[in-house]
Amino acid sequence: MHWHGPLMTGVWMELCPACDADRPAARAFIRWHRDPDRDPKALPQLFEDWETETMHAHGWARAPQPEAPPSPTAHLSLVPRGEG
Repeated sequence: MHWHGPLMTGVWMELCPACDADRPAARAFIRWHRDPDRDPKALPQLFEDWETETMHAHGWARAPQPEAPPSPTAHLSLVPRGEG
């Protein structure tokens, strides 16, 4: 199994069971892939963890995500009658 994918930085990531067995996120991703009963819902987090681990190996860190601005309150004229 080899997973390939370029990061937005142009670095090419490759997941190799023989090369990456000592990396925790890569190992978890490999185990998930080999499990016939794997949960597809786990894939996004496994991929993100592996990507973060690979970035860290290159000396990079994920930038913190900005918080979403608070939602404006609905104007009373937009609330249906009898429900507000």
